[in-house]
Amino acid sequence: MLPNQGSLIPISAAWQPIPQPMRNVKEGFIMPITTAKSLFTYPKKHLMVFLLVFTCAGLLPGFKAHAAGPMVADSFTGPVTQNEINSFKSYIQGVEPVVWPNTGSMQGEYAQGTSGENIKAMGLMYEITGDTAILDRMIYFCDVLLSQRNDILPAPYGHRTVWTNTIAPVWPGNNTGTASADSANGDPVGHLAYCANLILQHPAIWNTSVAIGDDYSHGATYKQRAMTFMNEADYVVNQFIFPSLLDLSNGNKYYFSTQSPYMSGGVFPWNQQMMISYGLQNLAAAHAVLGDNPTLVSQYDGIVQTNLNWFFSNNTAKQTYTDSKGNTAYNWGYNPTLLGGEDSNHASLDVAGFYRAFLSGRYGITSSMMMPFANMYADVMMRGPNDFAGRVDGTDGTGHGAPTTYARTGNIFLAALRPDMFGDLANANMPNKTTTSLATFARFMWAKNQLNTAGGDTQAPTTPTNLTAAAVSGNQINLSWTASTDNVGVTGYNVYRGGVFVGSSTTTSYSDTGLTASTTYSYTVKAKDGAGNQSAASSTATATTTSPTSPGNLALGKTYNASTTWNTSYSADKAFDGSTTTRWSAANGSLNNQWISVDLGTAAAVDQVIVKETTYQRVTGYKLQASSDGITYSDIAGTAGTTLGASKTINFTEMTTRFLRLYVSTASAVPTINEIEVYNQ
Repeated sequence: MLPNQGSLIPISAAWQPIPQPMRNVKEGFIMPITTAKSLFTYPKKHLMVFLLVFTCAGLLPGFKAHAAGPMVADSFTGPVTQNEINSFKSYIQGVEPVVWPNTGSMQGEYAQGTSGENIKAMGLMYEITGDTAILDRMIYFCDVLLSQRNDILPAPYGHRTVWTNTIAPVWPGNNTGTASADSANGDPVGHLAYCANLILQHPAIWNTSVAIGDDYSHGATYKQRAMTFMNEADYVVNQFIFPSLLDLSNGNKYYFSTQSPYMSGGVFPWNQQMMISYGLQNLAAAHAVLGDNPTLVSQYDGIVQTNLNWFFSNNTAKQTYTDSKGNTAYNWGYNPTLLGGEDSNHASLDVAGFYRAFLSGRYGITSSMMMPFANMYADVMMRGPNDFAGRVDGTDGTGHGAPTTYARTGNIFLAALRPDMFGDLANANMPNKTTTSLATFARFMWAKNQLNTAGGDTQAPTTPTNLTAAAVSGNQINLSWTASTDNVGVTGYNVYRGGVFVGSSTTTSYSDTGLTASTTYSYTVKAKDGAGNQSAASSTATATTTSPTSPGNLALGKTYNASTTWNTSYSADKAFDGSTTTRWSAANGSLNNQWISVDLGTAAAVDQVIVKETTYQRVTGYKLQASSDGITYSDIAGTAGTTLGASKTINFTEMTTRFLRLYVSTASAVPTINEIEVYNQ
């Protein structure tokens, strides 16, 4: 029997005492039991023919069905064509969902493994086309996915005890012994909820029978199938993810419970946050369509919103800066405690998750909030044809952080925001306009469709006019100009000093700081839009700075902050109290991407910082950063280095700033700073 609408009755309960009535999946293939039984009633020579057929079809253990030929794009411009849709439809018919024992990790296979990415790809293509043949194949994959859940699947691969000491509703991460299960279980929940949500968004098909039948007794009609998927996804959330995996006591932020053997008590990495939110946001949307449980919708949405805000509204969890092309970009780390250097593999998963939340329209994420991701990829990580950086800051590492000759697929979505990179991504990932990756094809079709339906904006804004420049001190010149216009909308302005980019503004004014006294400077301004188009340069304006001043240590008696602290005896103020006998220390275990800052109270001219690492010399990488608001920081040119030692004097071109911070990118042990002094010499 099927669960009632809105209920949380697990299939495992509804199906007892027959765990899987319609298909035999114990041995790793998905042949109907009736077919399997009938084979053994035929004469021997007929049986051999059947076995040959099934072997060729890839339906026996150890065999996999393969699609004939790659998927083909007709072009990288214009609308998605019927030929492209048919190419996708043909290919997915030859792709099968993975079942035990053909994987060593069911949660991995359906999280960021091939089967999971294939489900997402089918969902995207259904959203583009509305073709129910694609939806039906997605439903089939979700049918099989649900059948592999630990509490539904019979032994030996199912009905295993999990670390919760129960036969929990999870997709295990191993194939023998006590079943492992972690945040990767968020993605299978997300697939079921995504499929349910897509069905429920189209009431016209609710009462139509699903064309592929109902071999798993999940519901004959589309709505019945959606209800099963939604209820079973809810069941995993409320029986495993909420009570066992998550600790939501930190204001609904994602932390692992202390019960979890994986990262016990730790903060969720961004890519794993995306797994959990993928399920919750689709469940919230599905329940909202039905109007059956407003309280649950509010709970799910509230959790997702909190964790999205953790990134977008909190610059202690990321860096927002102006990249070399004059565009605003993000730099972030593996989790919210790390401020930079996320590797390209996990960054792709992060971006895909944020983009899904953006597309949902439920959480106040705007295109301008997403654009710094696109700028990061187009301006920083894309270094040339088939040359993509291994980290989001443009550097390379090893493993997940190694450079690639192709774009990781989560970043393909960003081409819808920065059309100028679409062609380069397509040529890198789909040479000859072909691919055998469902994720690659579907995401290029998505971006292509977005660009086509959005009109593919190529029109530049008008040129800014009436630019004026006025010196206000020995190190600052203020600029103002008349606004430009654009067919879609102006998103900001790039400012150039002597023809060299120096900064950007979202308003019609800009303050250029860090200048040399008694010096004449010339400026131009260009307007830009969301598609990356720039106007011609404005007319030139000039101004001459005034004479300088020389105050003492500007950091004394101010307000201070730090990324983390060991305890109150090693708080941030201890590094600004004028004494080297006290010190700030980062929290236990926090070695890299730590920082300590001072609020000077008002904008002040500075050109020198002295850092004293007297007690322990542990810093192995550092730089100074400045900010006007204490939220968005920019690197101070020429201040990066490796070691500090007992005392390090760092000189730089005079600039005006209110907030100044020492950013420790790497350290051999927990960084600890005795004193920081700030001067204008």
